[in-house]
Amino acid sequence: MTDTYSSMRIAHFNTLLKERNDIINGRLWMIQPKGLRFKHGESIAELKVPYHMGAEDETLIDQSIEGLISLLTKRYDAKAAAKMNSTQLKSAAHLKDRTYRTDIFIEGSSTKALATEILNSTPFIDAGILVQWLSPEGPGTALIKWLDDIFEKTIRDEAQQGGEEKTVDLLLLAAVRTIRKKKEQLKEVRITGFGYDKLDIVVGFTLFACVRHTLAKLSRRMSDICAPSYNPLTEVLLQTTPVPKAFLSIASNMLSVAFNPYGINSSSAEIISAFATEISESTKDLSSLIESTIKRIRSDKQATDTLRMHKEVANFRCAALDYMMEFDTPGTEPQTTLHSIYDDDKRIARLIEDPKAMAELADSLDKAHKRVARGSQRGEIIETFSTYLQSFKKSMLGGFLKGSKKETITSLNDLVEGYYTFKLDEHIERFRGLMRGYLADRRGEFSTSTLKEEYNRGSLYRFATDSRPILKVLELEQEGQLFVDMKDFSRKTLKIKEIAMADYMKEHFYLPILKAASRYSGGSGLSEDDRGIKLTNMPGDAAIFTGSLTYLVALAKDIQQVIRHYRQQLATKLPPTKSEEMLDDIHAKYKKRKEELKTERKEVAEKMAKDEKGAEVDLIALGEEEHRLEDTYRRDLEVAIKSELEAGLYISYGSKAETTVLPAMDDFTAPVQVAIGEKINEAARGTYRNSFVWAKLEVLLRAEKLKKKNPSLQYPFDIYIDRTYSIKMPPELEKAFEKMVASRKLANAEALAKIVSDEFLNDLKSLVAGEPYSSLRLISSGTDLYNKGQALSEEALEAYMKDNRGAKRFFKKVVAVKDLAPPVRGNFFLPVDPLELWFGIESRKGKENIEGFYRCGGIIFKGFESNTPIPVWEIIDTENDFFHALKKHHIQDWFEEAKNEKEDGASGTF
Repeated sequence: MTDTYSSMRIAHFNTLLKERNDIINGRLWMIQPKGLRFKHGESIAELKVPYHMGAEDETLIDQSIEGLISLLTKRYDAKAAAKMNSTQLKSAAHLKDRTYRTDIFIEGSSTKALATEILNSTPFIDAGILVQWLSPEGPGTALIKWLDDIFEKTIRDEAQQGGEEKTVDLLLLAAVRTIRKKKEQLKEVRITGFGYDKLDIVVGFTLFACVRHTLAKLSRRMSDICAPSYNPLTEVLLQTTPVPKAFLSIASNMLSVAFNPYGINSSSAEIISAFATEISESTKDLSSLIESTIKRIRSDKQATDTLRMHKEVANFRCAALDYMMEFDTPGTEPQTTLHSIYDDDKRIARLIEDPKAMAELADSLDKAHKRVARGSQRGEIIETFSTYLQSFKKSMLGGFLKGSKKETITSLNDLVEGYYTFKLDEHIERFRGLMRGYLADRRGEFSTSTLKEEYNRGSLYRFATDSRPILKVLELEQEGQLFVDMKDFSRKTLKIKEIAMADYMKEHFYLPILKAASRYSGGSGLSEDDRGIKLTNMPGDAAIFTGSLTYLVALAKDIQQVIRHYRQQLATKLPPTKSEEMLDDIHAKYKKRKEELKTERKEVAEKMAKDEKGAEVDLIALGEEEHRLEDTYRRDLEVAIKSELEAGLYISYGSKAETTVLPAMDDFTAPVQVAIGEKINEAARGTYRNSFVWAKLEVLLRAEKLKKKNPSLQYPFDIYIDRTYSIKMPPELEKAFEKMVASRKLANAEALAKIVSDEFLNDLKSLVAGEPYSSLRLISSGTDLYNKGQALSEEALEAYMKDNRGAKRFFKKVVAVKDLAPPVRGNFFLPVDPLELWFGIESRKGKENIEGFYRCGGIIFKGFESNTPIPVWEIIDTENDFFHALKKHHIQDWFEEAKNEKEDGASGTF
């Protein structure tokens, strides 16, 4: 309502004055050149920020103003309305009769709240106009949706940039500047009884209310849902920056009537200013200034009486609107009188001072509502307004003032609050007007082609609700590489005799993946998206994509679904492998033979104790048999593992690949584009599947199943990294070995065995002493991986989280296995302890979408030996049992814990 705006602003500024030191000096509302990503000039005096609004966005603002003008024209000037064009006629086609009833809006809706706010602060606007303008298809509703969309997009953009640039503040300046520009069309409008100054007030206050209401609602929503892009400073800007004066072309028109957001006019403001204390750097509480100002006014009887009359006019308008929002019956006397005086301060004042007119109005009110049941809600509204009208009585001064015993301080408080709110808003607008002058709207200066060129060069801010970035980055120095390997699938497809391998992979692999990738294409021209991805190559049974991490990770998840479907399709064409049964059979055979050899070793030991002839030969043969058993066991495990249908995917991130085009060579070849880059090589190596590594995991898993007596225990991830060991032969020993093989002499074999044994022992001693593996002569060690899932490097994960900062909230969790819920640690084999995890949570349409990443370990890929180990993370399949278990027992608690840590200043959350 009229005084709600002022009381809310006073309360808000009281808080800000205590918490911040940049209010009085205006720094909060100023743009600092050094914080901008692009600008002309280094100092504030030289500053120029080029921008333009999207063409459709400007059109929408135009239409909202034109629609309001059309409705005002039809309401107040029938002759002018008859001359309106088809577009204007369409906007005003269903205009209702003048009414202030708000029950024509949906109860409890945001639209009704906005309409009520406009009715309380804007003259010459009624509910009939607003219900048309704010209808679902109305231009006012389109404006509100546009404001919500464009500010939410910009808030996210600012968060993605790390908050270093106040992009939202730039939009606030640009949006108001554009609205002011579009309001210039009011100068050409001719409505009987409406000069340009009156139209400026009506349209300006209405647009101000829309902007203020929408930004306040957006701010509350983002705060309530703890949106990742929520920033307290942005909230302060959204709540304090829009002021009524910014939406008026005639600044001096602000207080021409008291029917405005402040509830004061120029006369009352002048009286109060004579008693008011100026706000200064030392001011920390506006309430004390208001109280002291009221006290000084009360010492001046003439000033007090004048202000009380001003306040009574506002009280009457407020009481009349409360009544009319519920009852506004056409043809009744109360409606005729109230409609004729409602927008005019002077006519209301004359009515208040005319006891006969007041009595007649009170009588007409009683007659019009005799049938309304007293005591009902509607009856109470009538009773309240009737009591108000009858409470006027003749005072000793000859004026008619309400309630002579009422405390003067109550009458003056709203007026003085309105005055200080007006002065604060003027203070803000002084800085904001200056800042708007530093923006350069290029739409009026440049052609469409020049605008595109400037935008694509990264030298023009573009504010629009589409998906294009606000400021285009000139050159992306780094990018992601996604490599997906399908060798197992192509190898299996060869076994399908009745169909061609190429056709089958085309239908179930190539086309589905390309279709998924096309959703994240970069586009071209002005619509080009720097985050978009492109296909770099498709070498047979693999595919390589390049682009932003946001889209590559999204594509990885889509490919996960494609591969799952491909696996199902291919499985129907192949005989069942029953890999689980194969593994169980291998384990059983190995265990049985191991027990047999154990018995044989015991027998040989007894022969050795009795010094029986041939015992040593038996011992050597037994050792060879045990070695063959271990070798066969691991080889059989690898064969069983390779029998599964698996595909690996890896995303790397770093310097852009260099692209070159090989020219056509006569009729031999067409032009060929070749991409060369270290990160492509890394991504390709990241899809490797070393079956020996997974075989080691199977051995560990088998042992854990026996230990826990849980045959259904499973390893929950699709990637495993482990260390592998081997014996390398130094060059000099290679020659000795070849000589021994050629001579076939036992003495040479024993001598070589002695040398190798000594070298091996020396290596072990070096390890004990802390020497690195690289210094050893015989023993070599390295890490390798088995990737049948979706992996990405730590660089890629960090880039992905940075790209999505503002859209998602990320948090890290390091948890010991023992701290997991029993259903989690009891059903899953977790060889890495503690688990290192990252989670991302995005709220969309009231639902939370959660994604998870697991640190598999570090690895040095072949060809990258000079580098430090690359930490590898797995994109956890959100459909698997492990993720569901974490979601059920832990993730929400971990999220709350991370939020609390962030509030306490701890790191680990975005």
